[in-house]
Amino acid sequence: MEELIAEGVFDAVIDIVPAAVAEEMLGGNGAAGPTRLEAAGKRGIPQIVTPCGFDMISCGPVDRADRGDPLWVSRDLKKRKLFVPDAFRVQARTTAEELKEVAKEMARKLNMAKGPVIFLNPKKGWSSLDKEGMPLWDPEADRAFMEEFRKLLDPNIQVVDLDLNLDKREFAEKVVELFLALKGASESSVSDT
Repeated sequence: MEELIAEGVFDAVIDIVPAAVAEEMLGGNGAAGPTRLEAAGKRGIPQIVTPCGFDMISCGPVDRADRGDPLWVSRDLKKRKLFVPDAFRVQARTTAEELKEVAKEMARKLNMAKGPVIFLNPKKGWSSLDKEGMPLWDPEADRAFMEEFRKLLDPNIQVVDLDLNLDKREFAEKVVELFLALKGASESSVSDT
């Protein structure tokens, strides 16, 4: 996606799952390189971003734990909340400390953006696994991310708090509503110049 954005294929971006930023930092399976979430900002195109996927580290298969895998050992994943739907797919809950580091990197990347950015914060969890009653629910860790993120974020970047889980239809509707308004405002400001 980053390459297509850089090539000018897109005029705006909705980045619902920037999880690869955290995966790159934490050593998870979904790492996508150090420039993830930078192309839209460099081009100055409007973007909507959420924290989906920051609630977990993709660390399967499960037998890595028994082989002394460096990720499992260094992050002590055996002691964490885990979601294991099968032997291959394993998600470990991120800690508040890890999320503070991710918040710093997210703020750095979004602060570089030359165009408009809106960050949507679903206060009732960042995925279907991160909601009350689910295995990766940890509202305190999510709050730690947001507190650190807000401290470091450029005040020109709008943060929208929604009293929803990211997995809700109402969240998706709000994403589309804000995206259309952001894109429309961006297009009108370009035509005015």
